[in-house]
Amino acid sequence: MQNKFDAIVIGGGHAGIEASYALAKRGFYVALITLNKNKLAMLPCNPSIGGSAKGIITREIDTLGGMQGIFADKAMIQIKMLNSSKGPAVWSLRAQIDKDKYCKIILDDILKNKHITLIEDEVEDLIVKDNTCLGVVTKNNGEIYSKVTIMTTGVYMNARILRGENVAYEGPDKEKRSSKLSENLKKYGFEILRLKTGTPCRIYTDSIDFSKVEKEFLEPNELSFSKHSNIKLDSQTCCYLTHSTQETKEIVEKNIKKSSLYSGLIIGIGPRYCPSFEDKIVRFPDKVSHHIFFEPETAKGDIMYINGLSTSMPEDVQDLMVKSIPGLEHAKVQKYGYAIEYDAINPLNLYKSLESKKLNNFFSAGQPNGTSGYEEAAAQGLIAGINAANKLDNMSPLEIARSDGYIGVLIDDIVTKGTNEPYRMLTSRAEYRLILRNDNIDERLSKYAYENKMISKAEYDEVVNKYKLINKRIQELKNEYVSSTSDIGLKYNVVNGSSKLKLLANPEVDSIDVLGKDFPYPNELTIQVRLFGYVKKQQSMAEKMNHLEKLKLSTEIDYYQVPNLAIEAREKLNKIKPTTIGQASRISGINPADIQMLIYWLNNKK
Repeated sequence: MQNKFDAIVIGGGHAGIEASYALAKRGFYVALITLNKNKLAMLPCNPSIGGSAKGIITREIDTLGGMQGIFADKAMIQIKMLNSSKGPAVWSLRAQIDKDKYCKIILDDILKNKHITLIEDEVEDLIVKDNTCLGVVTKNNGEIYSKVTIMTTGVYMNARILRGENVAYEGPDKEKRSSKLSENLKKYGFEILRLKTGTPCRIYTDSIDFSKVEKEFLEPNELSFSKHSNIKLDSQTCCYLTHSTQETKEIVEKNIKKSSLYSGLIIGIGPRYCPSFEDKIVRFPDKVSHHIFFEPETAKGDIMYINGLSTSMPEDVQDLMVKSIPGLEHAKVQKYGYAIEYDAINPLNLYKSLESKKLNNFFSAGQPNGTSGYEEAAAQGLIAGINAANKLDNMSPLEIARSDGYIGVLIDDIVTKGTNEPYRMLTSRAEYRLILRNDNIDERLSKYAYENKMISKAEYDEVVNKYKLINKRIQELKNEYVSSTSDIGLKYNVVNGSSKLKLLANPEVDSIDVLGKDFPYPNELTIQVRLFGYVKKQQSMAEKMNHLEKLKLSTEIDYYQVPNLAIEAREKLNKIKPTTIGQASRISGINPADIQMLIYWLNNKK
């Protein structure tokens, strides 16, 4: 077997897929090493892509030239826009995915890609010389060499599955685990974290009493994640809503010490924003009922994912919990819920490029960086893949500003602040979320994609021309007059006349009445007009912060030699090695006086 490649990607999850495709798109030859080729980008937890903020991340991946949106569109069985009754800053797509089809689509596509070599094996160690990663050591194929290496091991490093007192040393769905890599990372200086997540049981659909649950009805629509997709759903698969009961609560309270989480067996820290069901009972003792959703795992619909019932209880207790929920009184369990513990690295060990501070040419992306979720993983995989390609091409690293993308917020947060729990993207984490909307992703990120060779000039010019047309039409609307006696003036009770722009700013006005049916981008233009004042304020804030982002810091600075800094500031700055003053200002423990001293020192050096 060939043992030399331009790049090696360790792990075939959502991060590994994006990293491999990014490198392949740039013309580099990639060895994608995975434990099971039939489980590429598997969905071991919820069978969905997207969600609040996460759907925007998937569309950002698509704009940057990534793949998750394309594959999700091909495998979706339901799609909807979340929060559509609220403002456009929180609109976000979520799709139910046929999890079996999703894996198959990706495997078939990768096998046709001449730049990606798929290898089934376990990576046990890295090949390191002079503080530089030169490749990996595999269990079955020995040493494989590369110029850059990206670790995307998901939840598989030193994984163990827990249900009550039962412990299985394996990955999700009885898959193999990576048993040696995380221990070997310690010898290269990596700080290893122990994290935990979990999943609920799956139920055979024909054992559910649907007369006791609420059915979700969705009309066919033309929504999709990717601008490249022509796939539209003719019909939407249904999901269902029920609730836990007082009996469910009492079962959990009675058996709480049997939970792996509360027996002391679990040492890893779980995600605060996606707690297990028993954690909800303990943390919210006054709440009797919790939402439980039934979500089909495939187009066949024969298995339901019981969203909201994630648990590490033993199987006999899970049986009692399930049967206490309306609609599940006679349910048959296809797979019991579990908690999974796994190793990750401290993301403070990484630069914003996602290259390691410990080893040259070694990148890390996804859940081994302390994040949760398919979307967060895919985003990091894409950025790591692009930056690995940039390193091979002697180009500067790609760093997305916080004001330009949720991906920028995600990466800046983990490498600047670190995390002691699986990090989940939330709209509240983004201080510029009025700018980071679902409708303007191409405007925000296409330039990044073009400058980093992920889209063609023709694709970039198409976006530039789109927004030229929108801005031109906005200027025209300022000078187009609506009289109080015109049809549109009478319809909207216009008094003393109005410009069309002013009329369009009214949220009660139908944009088609102002723009007509032929303008190609009514949604984008209308949102720009109606949010103009709010967006301008956030853009002003972003520009002030971006001034600090332009003040670059060398990663070679010894902050103990910078005068007048607080001791804590020196320690934190030396550990994190920020690349800009802006990033330095967001480090916990760094105060404004430290930043002023640092700027003063930089100016004197110049």
